[in-house]
Amino acid sequence: MSRTHPPLDPELAAVLAVVHDHVSPTITAEDIEDLRANPMFAVPDEALTRNGTVHSQNLSVPGPPGAPDISLLVLKPVGSAPGAPVFYYMHGGGMIIGDHRTGVAGVLDWAVETGAVVVSVNYRLAPEHPDPAPVEDCYAGLLWIHEHAAEIGGDPERIVVAGASAGGGLAAGVALLARDRGGPRLLGQVLMCPMLDDRFLTPSSRELEGEGSGTPPATRPDGTRCSENAGAVTR
Repeated sequence: MSRTHPPLDPELAAVLAVVHDHVSPTITAEDIEDLRANPMFAVPDEALTRNGTVHSQNLSVPGPPGAPDISLLVLKPVGSAPGAPVFYYMHGGGMIIGDHRTGVAGVLDWAVETGAVVVSVNYRLAPEHPDPAPVEDCYAGLLWIHEHAAEIGGDPERIVVAGASAGGGLAAGVALLARDRGGPRLLGQVLMCPMLDDRFLTPSSRELEGEGSGTPPATRPDGTRCSENAGAVTR
């Protein structure tokens, strides 16, 4: 029995119409450079510091063995107590676009409400850096945070990995690596609309093709290999 296209909520349809003016619903490998330069994805400093109520710091820390250093963005509410919980965030963007500022504003809301520290990682992107580069960068960041938590006002025993979309898949992968390698024991995971399955075999993974942004073929191996990353880190 064929599956019918589900209706879109009118409010969502209006938002998607605006998104389509800036981002093609079907992204190819040739579109990646322009997407990365799109000012739509830029995050101003003011969005990170919340009018001086949040302290922002960029750190360069060791990456995986034999790989370049990685950049961590540390965000901490001014006046937060030492030994705060840590949200370790991995951004979305199909593993092809974005940086450690992308989408972090939402996670920063949690920090402001709870006094937690937010650390966002600037992992290497596909297709220039195929699997396992992104997830290994993210895991290297976790190791540094756990070892140096006190330096950023955090508690090494209260680290929560978090991520949205592609970042959700990476966060799940980091949790699995920590388990399998005997790494830091995590307090929890927050996986927001995580990209977990690269096979695109289920009807629900195909019924909205062309409606959102970043839909296949950009997330298939023949487009950018970012789906290969997603599959490899979560199996």
